[in-house]
Amino acid sequence: MTIIWLTIAVFLILLILPILFSTIYYKRRKGEVLFINQDKVRDPRYFGKAFSSLVEKKLETAKDGIIHLSKEEPFIDGDTQKVYPDTVDKLVICQKQEFSPEQGKEFSKEIFCRENVLIKGGITLRAVYSCKDIILGSGTTVVRWADAQGTVAVYDDSDLGISVTSGSRLSIGRNCKFRRLYAPQICLGQYPGNIADPAEGKDERIYRLPVQTDREKNVRYINKEMVNDEGVVDFTVLSWKNVSVTERIIVKGDLRSHKGVRLCEGAIVVGNIFAEKDVILEKDACVLGNVFSQADVYLAQGAAVGKAGAVSSVIARGKIQAEAGAFVFGYMSCEKQGETLKGKNVATTEELSYLEQIKPEKVLRFKDLQDYEGVDQQGYRLNKTLEEVYIPEGAKRIPKSMFFGCISLRKAEIPDTVEEIEDFAFADCGNLEQVSLSGKKGLTRIGISAFENCGQLRKVEFPAALEILDAASFAGCGNLEQVHFAEGTQLKFAGDHCFQRCTKLGDVEIPMQEEQEEEVAD
Repeated sequence: MTIIWLTIAVFLILLILPILFSTIYYKRRKGEVLFINQDKVRDPRYFGKAFSSLVEKKLETAKDGIIHLSKEEPFIDGDTQKVYPDTVDKLVICQKQEFSPEQGKEFSKEIFCRENVLIKGGITLRAVYSCKDIILGSGTTVVRWADAQGTVAVYDDSDLGISVTSGSRLSIGRNCKFRRLYAPQICLGQYPGNIADPAEGKDERIYRLPVQTDREKNVRYINKEMVNDEGVVDFTVLSWKNVSVTERIIVKGDLRSHKGVRLCEGAIVVGNIFAEKDVILEKDACVLGNVFSQADVYLAQGAAVGKAGAVSSVIARGKIQAEAGAFVFGYMSCEKQGETLKGKNVATTEELSYLEQIKPEKVLRFKDLQDYEGVDQQGYRLNKTLEEVYIPEGAKRIPKSMFFGCISLRKAEIPDTVEEIEDFAFADCGNLEQVSLSGKKGLTRIGISAFENCGQLRKVEFPAALEILDAASFAGCGNLEQVHFAEGTQLKFAGDHCFQRCTKLGDVEIPMQEEQEEEVAD
């Protein structure tokens, strides 16, 4: 019997000891902030960016008409070439002049141009890149890809190969074929100087409505009987059936169907659409999220997917068809053929013109508190144009990553009502130099990495109400010189590495309440 009890005791000791040791280790260890590289994303402009970057690096060493890329490549100096042969089997590099060859030519190698590219039509291109803008006239054939840092305007009857992308704006005329398209705004079946307004005829509220996750199952028709007091359908739909949204109805959630989805004229889906069969957006219908179909996608006149300032996707395992006047803000891809439909009245395209740039939003002022609180989950992250932000009075928090990576942001005006600046809210805003924190009577928490890598911040004054200064909240602020805690501070917790890599700051004593230990920045 003694042996049995001894065996049981040894077993329990062996069972408990690892748990005990791990608990002690966990409590004593100093936590470190997990680094998340948020730059690792799939870039739809990869072809153009990779090619142009390689050419730019090697141009200085190019001589005697030879440039060494992955191998030595002969090239034509497009600045001096006046007339091209019918078939061009060399790279073309233009550094000072617009590239505009005669019609009827075929270019079997890539084209790089620092200035504009004007293809008048009837030309076959393997691939073309422009640091500025591109025009592809009627009847242009792209074998592989075309990409511009600026705008791309495509005219009728063009075959766009594998990929056409733009860093600014893309318009595509009638009867054009494509596989993949990307731009912050894609105008389908439209021409420069005659672009429609994607928001015309749509309820302004939809651009600020948050997506709802409450679910209804196996709904077939979404109609006016289902709307709430705000005039919207306040749920997500999961269905084994075909789902139709009747005219002018706003659905605040997603639509997910094991069959097809149809949005009737003017219907709105604030979330995403996922369908095993066809997705049809009738005239002026709108999806603010993404559209994924295992079959085909059809966009009628005035239909829109996405909204300005955010990236949405239209993905189809089958084909994508778009009538004139449709819009997509972001990315389009199909495994079969995509096309813009010809229609009855094709606009004349005798006079080619470059597509107008969209004026970037530099100062952000919200109309009211509802406008601010209705911003979607993506917020304004990675916005490259915002310079000033004014948070409205009454706002209680600044959400996670709301302004993450806004590299041009210089000033953020925060009202007294804000209680919490959440994790990564202003992280990687490298030019942020003015942020109003002092005197905020309600501000109790600054989140993890909230201002990390804000390299132009020089002075921070924390309000007395602040209770939590979370991990790495100001790490990497290389120009930060002064940190001041208001008299009577209520600070109860300071996370690890609050001021790590603040090389100009030196040591900082962090006053703590409730007999907490003082933290000293590295």
